[in-house]
Amino acid sequence: MRVSLASVVAASAGDCLCIFDIDRTLTGSQGSAWLQCRKDARIDGVHDSAYAGGTLVLSEVSQFIAQTFCSQCYIGTISAGSASGAGSAERGVLHDKLAVPGHLPTTSWSACSPVTSPLVTGCPDGTKQNAVGGIVSWYQQHVGASIANGDVHFYDDRADNVKPFASTGYNARQISCSSRDSKYGNAIGLCGAEV
Repeated sequence: MRVSLASVVAASAGDCLCIFDIDRTLTGSQGSAWLQCRKDARIDGVHDSAYAGGTLVLSEVSQFIAQTFCSQCYIGTISAGSASGAGSAERGVLHDKLAVPGHLPTTSWSACSPVTSPLVTGCPDGTKQNAVGGIVSWYQQHVGASIANGDVHFYDDRADNVKPFASTGYNARQISCSSRDSKYGNAIGLCGAEV
């Protein structure tokens, strides 16, 4: 079944939070594989260190987040990767794409523990659910948001990152299901999240 962000509807009238994995969720495959992903956009001159590395390729969602229900929600990331590290051009591009006015009020990035920003990197696969509470607390402390567990929406290309959310009360969805990277045994997405 194809899951896209356009098909998810926020049911609550309260604050909501959309959290995205970075590698192969907000980004697509680098190198020649990106040509298979017609809705992705290559950002020449910006390096992406994920997997084999190469030129940054943005998924459809990272280009058009304003066309999803997440444009009404606070925004965060939780990634196993580093988004090419502190001060990288990749982090700058991702922030600018996600910074829907008023819904990502920081440019600071955080390690997995302790969480000091809604832009979290370095969380090992299978443990990302543990960082969500820190992001929710950050928004409560810094902007007064009140985000219920049921109003948190997490998106990742890897099944092993979605399954641990089952008992948390948070919503978690695997994306990039129809485009998988055979070079990695189809364990990861190819094109990333779609609108």
